[in-house]
Amino acid sequence: MAAPGHRRLSVGPGGSGVELRPLGSTGLQVSLLGLGTVKFGRNQGVKYPRPFALPSDREALTLLELAWDLGINLLDTAPAYGQSEERLGRLLRRCRRDWVIVT
Repeated sequence: MAAPGHRRLSVGPGGSGVELRPLGSTGLQVSLLGLGTVKFGRNQGVKYPRPFALPSDREALTLLELAWDLGINLLDTAPAYGQSEERLGRLLRRCRRDWVIVT
């Protein structure tokens, strides 16, 4: 059960999602867990010994949809994440207001 002042996103029939908490006095509710997106845009030089293939737009969108279905609405990105910010902009253009993006 969520603590007073917090709520949960419902997930699927009868499911429960990640707990939401208020983000200061902004009026925004953010998921207790976020999704980091470094691997959406950068495939080398970030603690990985060798490069790997970046996910396709379809694969990245599938990951975002899964995160949303699990109740995650908080995304982490940064300029150091390569193309991550640009890709998120394209992938989320129709539903941007549903997400809280920290950079």
